Amino acid sequence: MQAPIGARANSMLSFLRPPRFSADAKFININIDGREIGHNRGVEVGIIGDAKLVLKQLTAAAAGKFRPQEETPWISQLSAKERSNAERDTALLHSDKVPIHPLRLCKEVREIISRDTILVTDGHEILNFARQSIPNYAPGTSINAGPHGCMGVGIPFGIGAKAAAPNRPVLVLSGDGAFGWNGMEMDTAIRHNLAIVVVISNNGGFTSHQTGWAAAGVKEGNVGRDLGWQRYDKMVEAFGGYGEFVEKPDQIRPAIERAIKSGKPALVNVCTDPDAQATTNMGFAGY
Repeated sequence: MQAPIGARANSMLSFLRPPRFSADAKFININIDGREIGHNRGVEVGIIGDAKLVLKQLTAAAAGKFRPQEETPWISQLSAKERSNAERDTALLHSDKVPIHPLRLCKEVREIISRDTILVTDGHEILNFARQSIPNYAPGTSINAGPHGCMGVGIPFGIGAKAAAPNRPVLVLSGDGAFGWNGMEMDTAIRHNLAIVVVISNNGGFTSHQTGWAAAGVKEGNVGRDLGWQRYDKMVEAFGGYGEFVEKPDQIRPAIERAIKSGKPALVNVCTDPDAQATTNMGFAGY
């Protein structure tokens, strides 16, 4: 029995369908919005209500029968997978490789932002790497395209977040391809003195070399992918903002610190590995 609680049965959860969820799985769906009950996949039991309140009621009803600390085979399997993922990622999070691995960039961002920072993520590889490695510490601190899969929302979302919460730091972590869609809106941020800090994971193109049709062995794969390590930082400087170009891992943190201290709309342009792939799923989400 599976229990989606307060989450939409959309692409983020594979619509609750195989192979992510067993075809034989039965679902209890708890959601305050009744329209989400049974959406995209039927459920055995639907409960309309506030997630926190319903969970308290269920816990009370199961008193003496429910042992949350008990190590079940399923929990053991999840724990083993979590340990395996952590071991796999540790070396990459601390990698000194040049070009920089995106997970090293995520580590530096994770360690420098305050817990009240509004983090906006945009792109394909860097969006997926960030979701894996940068935790959300509080409600209202994370913004991204969610299940829509659209690119180019980072700068507009960052500007909107800063306008709505001018006293909170806003950092936009974006891919270079995603930045290209609406990067000129940095002019808007500069003209209105909305001091967002943009950190670009610049892998020189859309997605990685390993993602998409090329990964499937299609001869003409990656056509139009390459953008080059363009100097987006120079563009922001030309408008009156603060810009830096980073090529080595140990330069990341000092550059972001200087960008924050500048008090201006800023962009730190970080050269990252064009071969680093965040997912094995092939598709068009990175375009």
